[in-house]
Amino acid sequence: MDLLNNKKVVAVVCNQWGDTGKGKLVDLISDWADVIVRGTGGANAGHTIIVGDQKFAFHLIPSGILRDVNGKTNVIGRGVAFDPRVLIEEINVLENNGIRVQNLKISHEAPLVLPFHLLLDRYKDQSEKVGTTGRGIGPLYTDNVSRVGLFVNDLLNPELFKEKLEKYYETKSLLLKGMNKNKVKKILSHNHLLNGYFYNPKTLIDFDKLTKLYLENYAEQLAPFITNTGRLVQQAKKSGKNILLEGAQGILLSIDYGTTKYQTSSDCSIEGLAKGSGLKESDVDYVFGITKAFYMTRVGNGPFPTEFGGRKSEIYCSEGHTETEEKAKYDNIEDLLNSNNEFEQGIGIRLQGGEYGATTKRTRRNGWLDLVALKYAMKTNGPNLTLTKVDVLTGVNKIKLCVGYKYLGEQINYGGKTLRKNDIITEFPRFSEVLYNCQPIYETYNGWNEDISGLKNYSELPSNVKKIVKKIEEFTEGNVDFISVGPDREQTIFR
Repeated sequence: MDLLNNKKVVAVVCNQWGDTGKGKLVDLISDWADVIVRGTGGANAGHTIIVGDQKFAFHLIPSGILRDVNGKTNVIGRGVAFDPRVLIEEINVLENNGIRVQNLKISHEAPLVLPFHLLLDRYKDQSEKVGTTGRGIGPLYTDNVSRVGLFVNDLLNPELFKEKLEKYYETKSLLLKGMNKNKVKKILSHNHLLNGYFYNPKTLIDFDKLTKLYLENYAEQLAPFITNTGRLVQQAKKSGKNILLEGAQGILLSIDYGTTKYQTSSDCSIEGLAKGSGLKESDVDYVFGITKAFYMTRVGNGPFPTEFGGRKSEIYCSEGHTETEEKAKYDNIEDLLNSNNEFEQGIGIRLQGGEYGATTKRTRRNGWLDLVALKYAMKTNGPNLTLTKVDVLTGVNKIKLCVGYKYLGEQINYGGKTLRKNDIITEFPRFSEVLYNCQPIYETYNGWNEDISGLKNYSELPSNVKKIVKKIEEFTEGNVDFISVGPDREQTIFR
């Protein structure tokens, strides 16, 4: 890969709401890298990698772990919300498939996910309906900011762990007392919370069982992997090793840059990734900005102007429909792809693209590529673009790109300006109360029918594909360096 010549630190980030195929690129670049670092997010993120006939879904472990046998070092950095149960399950799955995990390093500074975090996340989402993954990420970061949380390092110090845990639950006692016991019992019976293992009818959370599991099980298994990863990564950089930073989720979900309220609780931009890996943003030589094309997806609730079927789709996807259900109901994907009904067209593209959550298995909402949102993301993540899943739209006759919005809401002051109904907006408004009232303005392009999944050179792509790529570059003032035309490592075109 000529682009990586003279590069020492590169990063892979998402310019959308996640699920753009970062894992494939990370796995591909891992051949070049000596150290692969996961720096943000938690078990709420999912990466799916296909190697031959094997399909791997990762949530915490870096995607470069498939190169572990080659001596690559894989790092879970200080910015990751660390759930020990999830990591141990992933290690077991890999080793059961003949992939032994040896060169994994876990930051001693990573905040530690506790059962209470998962409980509170699911309890709150029953009323707030944000559409979280229920993996405890929001409550964990809340505790981290409030300076009451525990860290991975506490697993190595049993007495300190017990002392901090006791003080932690003292701060939560009033909150626990105010929770509905029947709801708590139901939530704690979920598999992610060990089927009721932590439930106590008097205290709601059984602290003795929690302590025993974390100190006698999790700590014993993970202790060999725990280290000062910040120092490790900085030393690797100083010694000239190749470092790959693996992002999680997408910038439109970032707590700092994402659509308000309907966000994750970490900064999944290049800024947050570098910090969570133990580096500065200026240490990064090149950023791969992953962008699903020429459509995009979102999981959970929140504004999505270009969504196929609009509000109907948002409600439908929040109801928990599955791939199995949709495949049984719709067996005419080719007809759906060009349906005049946008909601049905969205189902066709979802089925053709396999757009179902790697972590939650939830139906992903989907819609046309939003160039206004993409240009906004690139202001932070940089000008370099990697387009993924382009092959999914093969057979779609007309492809739309959003190039602006018409505001349809009530008059509102936004950023020092007054927005009135029917005003045209050319910059991405991250405040959800504004974005929910934005109607997309489209440009329409002809599609293609040729199978592009086996192409190796950009010149071989259909002219209609290249026209759309040119429009993306012109609108965003960016550079498309890679185009993915299939899920396998080899199905990548380098420009």
